Amino acid sequence: MQLNIWIKKMNFIKKSILALSTLSLAACMSTQPPVITMESNEVYQFDDDASFALNVAKMTRKTAGLSDVALPEEAQFKANGALVGAEYAMSFLTGGLIDLAGSMGAQSEADRAFNWKPMLVFLGDLSSQNIDADAVKVVERELTNTFNNIEGTKFNALLRIKSDHFDNNFMFFYKGGVICDPSKNTTFNFTGEIENSNLLNFDRKLNGSCAAGIKIEVVGKVEYKNQIKDVITLTFINGYESFTDMAVATSGFAVVPKSYGVWGSGIKYTVPAPYVIHNNTMHLFTKENSSFKLK
Repeated sequence: MQLNIWIKKMNFIKKSILALSTLSLAACMSTQPPVITMESNEVYQFDDDASFALNVAKMTRKTAGLSDVALPEEAQFKANGALVGAEYAMSFLTGGLIDLAGSMGAQSEADRAFNWKPMLVFLGDLSSQNIDADAVKVVERELTNTFNNIEGTKFNALLRIKSDHFDNNFMFFYKGGVICDPSKNTTFNFTGEIENSNLLNFDRKLNGSCAAGIKIEVVGKVEYKNQIKDVITLTFINGYESFTDMAVATSGFAVVPKSYGVWGSGIKYTVPAPYVIHNNTMHLFTKENSSFKLK
């Protein structure tokens, strides 16, 4: 009898140690800096029957709920209580339905697919052996080019987040001009110890800069102008105050939903219709492929 009790206690201790070891391992893993990987080798082919805007949105693989319509303001629908549309159903099912918790997680992922955030998109040639470093180089180059198109503003730095449990894996910093006027804009001022920053390689010289949290992903490939290119998306998690200026000035593409905001903040940005900007031209999601030069 006592032997059975002892065995049960030992089994309980072993399970406890295993659980603690698992939690410790998970905790260690969660503090690792996130690394950019290639999410897909699939090559998106532009559809001649779709608008330029819809083709750009589709090449990002991140903009569920868009279609070409007669009225551009009706181009986007969001997931809601009705849960309508085959696109939502597929997003829900591919999230994995293991149990109730898994089902709820899948629904959350589906909702996020429809409630996507504004992004800048850049094309590049990335080495399959060096995806992370090459993607960072392309982003740094294109953000420099983008801010060169904004009078008085300069791109300062792109810094990686230390831990992988944030929504964003990078922050970028810029300074000067109307979009980063310290008297009108919120600037980044680091007052604590550098070691306590959530950013790798933080430099106090970045104080006084404006900043935005972004998630950089290499989502796949696209055939564009008869060349196969890697598609790099910069999804904006915050820093929306100056996003429109960046979208207009982008050296790549900007893809913007009808509404967006910081999760849980209660602040919502809205535009009349979703749009794409490329080469100083706004493109709308219309059957007639509407576009307008910005200046």
